Amino acid sequence: MVVMHKPQSLKWVMAPKADQDTLEQLSTATGLSPLIVEVLINRGMDTPELVDSFLNPKLTDLNDPFSMIGMREGVERIGRAFMENEKIIIYGDYDVDGITATSLLYIVLNKLGAQVGFYLPNRLTEGYGLSVDGIDQAKAKGVSLIITVDTGITAVDEIAYASSQGVDVVVTDHHEPGDTLPEALAIINPKQHDCNYGEQLSGVGVAFKFAQAIYQSLNQDESELEEHLDLVAMGTAADIVPLVGENRILTRFGIEQVARTTKPGLKSLIFVSGLMGKRISTGQVVFILAPRINALGRLGNAREAIRLLATKDEQVAQEIARRLDEENRRRKEIDGETLKEALNQIDEIVDLDEDKAIVLAGEGWHQGVIGIVASRLVERYHMPTVLISITNGIGKGSARSIPGFHLCEALKECEHLLLKYGGHKYAAGLSIEQAQVPAFREKFREVSQRMLTEEDVVPKLHVDQEIELGDINESMMDSIELFAPFGPQNMRPIFLTRNCEVLGQPYTVGRNHLRMRVRKGQAVFDVIGFGFGDMAKVISSKGCLVDIAYVLEYNTWNDVTRIQVQLRDIKLTVGNLAPTL
Repeated sequence: MVVMHKPQSLKWVMAPKADQDTLEQLSTATGLSPLIVEVLINRGMDTPELVDSFLNPKLTDLNDPFSMIGMREGVERIGRAFMENEKIIIYGDYDVDGITATSLLYIVLNKLGAQVGFYLPNRLTEGYGLSVDGIDQAKAKGVSLIITVDTGITAVDEIAYASSQGVDVVVTDHHEPGDTLPEALAIINPKQHDCNYGEQLSGVGVAFKFAQAIYQSLNQDESELEEHLDLVAMGTAADIVPLVGENRILTRFGIEQVARTTKPGLKSLIFVSGLMGKRISTGQVVFILAPRINALGRLGNAREAIRLLATKDEQVAQEIARRLDEENRRRKEIDGETLKEALNQIDEIVDLDEDKAIVLAGEGWHQGVIGIVASRLVERYHMPTVLISITNGIGKGSARSIPGFHLCEALKECEHLLLKYGGHKYAAGLSIEQAQVPAFREKFREVSQRMLTEEDVVPKLHVDQEIELGDINESMMDSIELFAPFGPQNMRPIFLTRNCEVLGQPYTVGRNHLRMRVRKGQAVFDVIGFGFGDMAKVISSKGCLVDIAYVLEYNTWNDVTRIQVQLRDIKLTVGNLAPTL
């Protein structure tokens, strides 16, 4: 296992100070402390109504699904399929977003009485997206309607082929569309150029809106769909979409549903993950549950993950959950080996002082883990990163980005070197001939040099507010917890406190984590810094003063729950020794 060390050169960027009159008025109107209100104002909640809708979201705040372009046509087509008892296939993707979206529509349509099955391409043999082979298999089974989830928006040729075979396609997707839209019977994607839906939904989020519209059109009790918000929350959190607006509402209620899920498969997964009886948040979903759901898809065929989430059989659920857990362990081993090889390549071919992007390629790298490794390299080096797995002369790549660099726009400038590409602003996939990899590396570097400034590649830590340790109390923690669920564009608030005295001897725990206690005035707090173990020696002198940037969380140990400081960064205070006390 390679230990990834936290960068120690983050630039701290302070949020602007709020207007004092607005701060006082909003604090009075909401009954919240000025400290919390200032954080809310800097996140766009500057009226009592906006604060209330943010802290107390309701499912009734969700948008009308029919306000999304293509929704009415899609619902009408599926209504005809119901009437004529047609065979339907849900065609999904093999990541968590695609798996949960496929499971959601499969469960919903099955309950409504449709003749419905599902199809997930094999990552290793078919790759991403709608394929001619998948369409042929559907046609051979008598399918006349394919509904894509989390895929399809760029499948121009494949959908034209389906149409030529007498198979209708309804696309539900959330990826960036290309210059030409496929000629599907209906396209339901809030990112269509002429769609003013105004939300950046996940793939499972779009599938849920489709399910809402189907229920409304059939005059069914829409509240029945709430039991499937567990799937929506998992797919949305795992796909790292902004947790604001509808995404936040769906995830907030969905996380609650995860904890009380009635799905045998999800309950079994929670058990084997060691989360039974524990508080589950987006963090547990992203780092514990999602990797296990992803494991089979990353290493081959993800169909078992659909069976896990859709089954009503407790024994089947337990068997699949154990298998997913085992596959996840195997995936971690492959991750570690790939990461070692990638780090060795960086030493050889990347100029970390001059380059603003990383492009690596390896023979036989597992296609299922290169996206994870790319994300780790972005975290470490703060540069757009592309990892390419080469097999039989063809490369399959995963790309991850940083703020200020739109991957799809960058890849568009390289498209003459690529066989295929697609994705989001921050995550994308591509395929390329092995012979073109060197030229692609140079072109991608050139694009990154042009699109990014020196300031863009300096990793930044955005601090919400500078406070004193004495400001921290239970009331403050209760207010912060109302900000949940946390994720992109709604991260847990980061606070800064200067001149904290380190008490006793800092030490390391686990693989490279820092443990210490700090004091300022009368306030004393335990501190954990994941990945900061190397700092134990740097701050070991008695009375050392440090500036700390951190988030606050509850930590339970031996049935005692305390507020704990979790580091985001730490710097020695200039002068570094405390006065004699």
